[in-house]
Amino acid sequence: MAKSFHIIYALYKGECKLANIFTNVVRSLCDDFRGDELVGRFIGVRTDRDGESLEGCLRVSFKQSEMLDRLLASLKEYRILYRIVYRGRGNVVLWFKHGKICKLCQVVHATSGFTPKTMLVTPLGLIFEFVSHDRSSLDGKLFYTLMSGSANEMMDYLLTAKEQEILYYAYTKGYYSQPRSVTLRQLAVEVGLSKSTLNEILRSAERKIVVAYMRHDLPHLIVSKILMRKAVEHF
Repeated sequence: MAKSFHIIYALYKGECKLANIFTNVVRSLCDDFRGDELVGRFIGVRTDRDGESLEGCLRVSFKQSEMLDRLLASLKEYRILYRIVYRGRGNVVLWFKHGKICKLCQVVHATSGFTPKTMLVTPLGLIFEFVSHDRSSLDGKLFYTLMSGSANEMMDYLLTAKEQEILYYAYTKGYYSQPRSVTLRQLAVEVGLSKSTLNEILRSAERKIVVAYMRHDLPHLIVSKILMRKAVEHF
């Protein structure tokens, strides 16, 4: 019988300079905080050949514009190089280079048996989304488990083969163009489905895409979901 995979969200107990900066920024603006006020998701990260510098991109989301201003000022103060790649409302993508990487940085040194899928820097510390091929526990000295579940349960936003096929066909035919190049009825005739069935498939696919976007492209919403789940477990 094939082993099932599991998803584990865990808080790193060790020190992280970037996380400390996030914590200090939020504390300077909030008397009390949850941990989802200012959150960054590592889009890509690498070290130099000597392993002395950490370079990558962070997708940062924030609840107050002052938090971004304080964050950028703090990065400059700590001599962490950065450039704004993209700026949106409530979120930015930052390129950064950190010249004082910790020797045991969990961002680049994965925990054996657990593959990091998502890495978040938050006011609470580093939070990882690990993929594991069994139910083995994380090292309690390094991590505090926040939430876990089967991969099928935690990744239910992935499209089915049928949804991918129909969505791709609808896209290439101009169904999502503005204005539309084809109507839902015309599309239904072409794919050999009833209009109601096609509409149901497209709505299911669109819902999953929105869920995936909210979970992974707006980092503070991921943390908010984890904290909410954790709070519910305590009552």
